[in-house]
Amino acid sequence: MKYRKRLRTGGDLSHYRGYLTWAQSQREAVRMPPNDTLAAMTHLQRREYDETRQIYLSRGMTVATRTVNDLDATVVEQMDTNFAKRGGGHGIFLSAPSGAGKTTSLHRVLGAVLADLKQDDPELLERGEVPVGYVCIPALGTPRSVYQVLADYLGIDYTVGVTEAELSTMVRNGINLTRMELLAIDEVQNLDNAANAGSVADALRRLGDDVDATIILAGIDLEHTSITTGRRGAQIANRFRRAAVYDYADDTQEDWRKHWLSLVGGMAAALPLHASDPREIVKLSTLLFDITRGSVGMLNSALTQIARRKISEGDLDKEQVTAEDLDRIALTLQAERHRVRVTPGAKTSGKKAPVVGGHGRGRNRASA
Repeated sequence: MKYRKRLRTGGDLSHYRGYLTWAQSQREAVRMPPNDTLAAMTHLQRREYDETRQIYLSRGMTVATRTVNDLDATVVEQMDTNFAKRGGGHGIFLSAPSGAGKTTSLHRVLGAVLADLKQDDPELLERGEVPVGYVCIPALGTPRSVYQVLADYLGIDYTVGVTEAELSTMVRNGINLTRMELLAIDEVQNLDNAANAGSVADALRRLGDDVDATIILAGIDLEHTSITTGRRGAQIANRFRRAAVYDYADDTQEDWRKHWLSLVGGMAAALPLHASDPREIVKLSTLLFDITRGSVGMLNSALTQIARRKISEGDLDKEQVTAEDLDRIALTLQAERHRVRVTPGAKTSGKKAPVVGGHGRGRNRASA
């Protein structure tokens, strides 16, 4: 089959049942058998094993980056601070540029919280509890849209004619009745609308005051939006503490190289390749930075593209990442634009841009 059909899992991530199932599956790593076991596999068994590796890579690796660790530590402390409060409590603010790994970090920490709570109480999901929540604010978001995505996540039925006040009450009651412990609201920058700035800040503050869950507000450059500035935005700023997001794109930071090498090494170690040595991939860190410009998402994409290609080739002894493989990475538009800017002599006016996703891009920096 030339064109691969998408794998349908049947789960709707905008509903708690689908999200909780998905969050648990994301923590499942590929078990890599020794070579003698692989050699004894039938053709069908080997094909199934390779397919398992492809699925793992296609859905995206999640590794313990510095941002993940900092967010996890902040969540632990904030949930501990809020545990005896009756309603409300301070929340967490996760703000970062695009590509810094913010959303991936959110999912990893939400999955960790869910796993920890299930370990302590294995029957909580069967009782209908919803320990964690994750929703995305749609474009041109309004206070009403916040309540709508939360109502959809909780499976609350509401009519078109329901008022915003009624909907907010239904959502707050739903969060508390399902005993939600941690709620992440992502893409909050979509609420940065001058016409709704005051009402948005009020809605988020009321939500934080009236539900028992610890809330994470996440988005792009939120500290510069109307949500946290001005008289009413200050009420949000006073109730939420920042979780650090490490910007791997800023190579002027102290100890930047150490953190970049750690990130590359962590992702390299997560690749389910049988002939791959993470130390050899770390040697390519400078080239990988040239290509990704510190984007966690693009680094993930680059390494998984190579790994999936190696698995498809079917030769276990050649399942390794080399400098030559970097020439075949398909770049995002943002990464492509960056390469046009940094390639010596490259011009964007009147001449072709450098080749993307193939040989001939050229490099001007030695590998790390």
